Amino acid sequence: VGRGNAAGVDLNRDFPDRLEQQHLNHLRSPARQPETAALAEWILSKPFVLSANFHGGAVVVSYPYDNSLAHNDCCEESLTPDDRVFKQLAHTYSDNHPIMRRGNNCNDSFAGGITNGANWYELSGGMQDFNYAFTNCFELTIELSCCKFPAASSLPAEWARNKRPLMQLLKQAHIGIKGLVQDASGYPIADATIVVSGLEDKPIR
Repeated sequence: VGRGNAAGVDLNRDFPDRLEQQHLNHLRSPARQPETAALAEWILSKPFVLSANFHGGAVVVSYPYDNSLAHNDCCEESLTPDDRVFKQLAHTYSDNHPIMRRGNNCNDSFAGGITNGANWYELSGGMQDFNYAFTNCFELTIELSCCKFPAASSLPAEWARNKRPLMQLLKQAHIGIKGLVQDASGYPIADATIVVSGLEDKPIR
């Protein structure tokens, strides 16, 4: 049920982690679940720029990082070099949601309905950190409902609450740098790398 597979493994704790020494070398290791390996290889094969995964149990948008060097259980932000962009994306969803933006649902309190993952609770092996750390894809984790497994009868109301936020988030895929890298003669340059001043540790390839 939920994120668990037939082997009882939580697949959102099974992705390669940016703080692991092995990183991508062990995608096909016996310890890696086949579902995780297949999805990770697909993610790596496509130039995705924006994605979201949807959970239940809270009403909030979480953004990377979920893990931290300190490995505290919670309450310490672990920010990416693109923190301002992640906050903008998270607010795009939350601000367009009728109750998420209040930030006080399910006995939780989140300013503006968004949170840094590690500041909420620390975890390793999550998909949103994998997407950002190993590709150029910005992923959010969107918690949709206080109920972890809502009844089917509640789904039309959930769709009504989340349709506009989802559409507004999808539009964000069109922001950013677009263009071709060419030499002085106008020919494309293979395997070019673009570096944004101030974000040198996160080049665009």
